[in-house]
Amino acid sequence: MINRRFLSEYVSEARSLLSGNVGVMALSWFLFALSGSLVQPFFSVYAKELGASDLDLAWIRTLGMLSLGLSLIPGGLITDYIGRVKTIMIGTTGITIVQFLYALARDWREFAIIWVLDSAMHFYQPALSAIVMDSMPRDKTFKGFILLNIVPSIPWLFMPVVGGILYQQLGVTGVRIGFVLSGVLSIMVLILRMRGFKETYSKRDKDFSKLVFELSGYRPVLVKAFKVYVFTALLWQLAFGVLNTYGAIYAIEVLGIEKPEWGLVNSASTMASIAWSILIFRFTLTNFRKLSLISSILASSSIAALSLPYFFNVDALSVVIVCNVVISISNNIISAAVSTILTRILPQEIRGRAVSFQRIMENVGAAFSSMVAGILYVGLNPGLSLISSSFIGIASTLYLLYIFRTG
Repeated sequence: MINRRFLSEYVSEARSLLSGNVGVMALSWFLFALSGSLVQPFFSVYAKELGASDLDLAWIRTLGMLSLGLSLIPGGLITDYIGRVKTIMIGTTGITIVQFLYALARDWREFAIIWVLDSAMHFYQPALSAIVMDSMPRDKTFKGFILLNIVPSIPWLFMPVVGGILYQQLGVTGVRIGFVLSGVLSIMVLILRMRGFKETYSKRDKDFSKLVFELSGYRPVLVKAFKVYVFTALLWQLAFGVLNTYGAIYAIEVLGIEKPEWGLVNSASTMASIAWSILIFRFTLTNFRKLSLISSILASSSIAALSLPYFFNVDALSVVIVCNVVISISNNIISAAVSTILTRILPQEIRGRAVSFQRIMENVGAAFSSMVAGILYVGLNPGLSLISSSFIGIASTLYLLYIFRTG
């Protein structure tokens, strides 16, 4: 009886949050995740199969992040000028075309070029964030972002395992098939967004030149937002640079974990993250700031724990699963908390440009962190590079505490 009531209340509240634009966004992200979870866990391995070295991987990721960072400048401006929906339509069309190109890459250099082009086509990210911020019920913002984290995570329960088996059996051809499927699903997303999205903001003053200069009037608000951006764009990026760039390589090539097992790791961490997110969603935790601090500490500790199989004779698969579960749960909580804070800080009329600035900083930070990761991973060794990353994570937690205390 209690379980039925719990489920009924959960479904009812979820439906209310997943209406309108938020629901369209959740479904489109779910479709993208179906294909993404099939190939993304093996991106680094795929690039190496095409001839890339460990240092080449860092350069590829760096160039991609810089490409995205530059494209976000016009992306944020046009989001607050022509509106959210038109910007999203242009970007989604570009993404759809690019997905098919991945399947045609003959070597790692072509893969790198496509990656840079794909990154540039994501210029519409500020529009995605802005339309969600505009559409989210203000009294349930944290819950809404938690729910948005759950829906696109569902394909990660099973698709990485399928991708691992596909890659194990067919090699590079299996990944190419995944990219073709990604293109087909992108077409479905494009149609869904064309029919489902409703515009949330229309700029009355059409003077494009004022888009930059008028931000000076929002300086106090932007200073608060900038403090948050330093955490998301620099410190947290550095903490996860090694793991994001070399996680799959470390697990498969260094620890000897099989590709299907690596897919299982991704699925297990996603399952735990979804279960925990549902628990948080149902039992509202008002002090999400404290929860995000605890999550940051746990994630940082887990990065260091991933080095245990490198130095000691322990069960590598068990350690990798547990650590990835903790990291996945923690990052979901931190992401929802940061999104909630920024939604409350930023006025609607500047969200596109503010989010653009955030994404630019994050991608420049990701590019920088990739190069630092390459230096740590190649210059030290995999184990010590993870321990170093953990210390950066602890420093990031202290800075996050500073943000919460100073506002």
